[in-house]
Amino acid sequence: MKFIYYSILLLFISCIAMGQEINADETMANVKREVEKGNFDKALLLIEPLRAKYPQDEDIQIYTGRIYSWKKDYKTASKILSPMADRVNPNPEALQAVINTYFWSEEFDKCITYCDKYLVLNPNDSEVLKTKVICLEKLNRDQEALEIIDGLPVTENSTQAFRGIRTLIGRKAKNAVSASYLNVSSSDPGQSPFHYGYVEYSHKFSKSAIVGRANIGNISNDTQMLFETDFYQTFSNKSYLYANAGVSTGETVFPMAKAGLEYYFKPYKKFDYSLGARFMHFDTDDITLITGQLAYNAGIYTMAYRPYYDTSNELFSHVLSIQRTNEEKERIIRLELQYGNVPYLYLYNGFTQPLKAYRVGIQYQHRIGDSFFVRPIFLYEDEEYTPGQYRNKFNVQVIVTKRF
Repeated sequence: MKFIYYSILLLFISCIAMGQEINADETMANVKREVEKGNFDKALLLIEPLRAKYPQDEDIQIYTGRIYSWKKDYKTASKILSPMADRVNPNPEALQAVINTYFWSEEFDKCITYCDKYLVLNPNDSEVLKTKVICLEKLNRDQEALEIIDGLPVTENSTQAFRGIRTLIGRKAKNAVSASYLNVSSSDPGQSPFHYGYVEYSHKFSKSAIVGRANIGNISNDTQMLFETDFYQTFSNKSYLYANAGVSTGETVFPMAKAGLEYYFKPYKKFDYSLGARFMHFDTDDITLITGQLAYNAGIYTMAYRPYYDTSNELFSHVLSIQRTNEEKERIIRLELQYGNVPYLYLYNGFTQPLKAYRVGIQYQHRIGDSFFVRPIFLYEDEEYTPGQYRNKFNVQVIVTKRF
């Protein structure tokens, strides 16, 4: 309807202005004003008489092509721009405009072709280099993208845009290995420290991932092993399923067998939520935990609440956390407040009793280079070790990860 209105308006203006000279500068100023308002149809109606009167004026032709791109009529835009970009001596501005056209239309192969043509004329143009690198990453030509970034001066390849592309490429790594050590100490009164460690290997498939983990624990000179597997399956609606299973070599340091299942529902606006359960079998007892999570994502911050219900003892535990994430640097800092009976990292053992604990913890993840991560974790507990009697407990853990 707007187009018909603007056509009638243009016809009316044309009748009045018949025989009069078109003022190109004034018309272009009006065109740009309409573009700024987002009135692309009106801008095109105003610029068409100029195209007809000055067909050799490439500035007018290029700007017309840009308007069609902004209007998302990419086919018409490329039809106007390509003749000026494909000739032996291409117009640099036409090349820039057609690069944007194919980038916005997600025709990344064609976009790369025109980026290469432009870079012959201006090999150090950082914006076009960035566009080419993004296209290469979208096409999974990651090594080519990294070679371009590595070949740039430090002042260029260390900018936020290129660091972000490096991060995207790094996250595509299919494999990762991790190692961890956890020391649990106590004071007032003290007891011999607990020692835990693990090594794990993970592999990502297109829509799933699997993790194999070997744990070792030492408590009161008793050393046992726990072997477990995690499995993740993603679905097309952005939900996913987590499953865990494990068996141990003993009965006290770790459960004899364990299993877990949790479904993470499709995110709703800024909220994530899940529902699941954990099961642990000991020689003399079984423990079942009902759990879930509700998380709110506010930009770089995520606030989450996770309860646990121990069905064996009919007791609740609660975990409240706030996490700040730097996506580009893959850096995380997380604060946790915990209350209840669930031990740190669900390390239930034969000595665990349904007693209370108040905990505050902090963890930090730092990426070194493109693929090496260090995550130190510290958690302090005010633990009820016998009814009405509390002691200090310190959980100190370090996790190192290498992805490839």
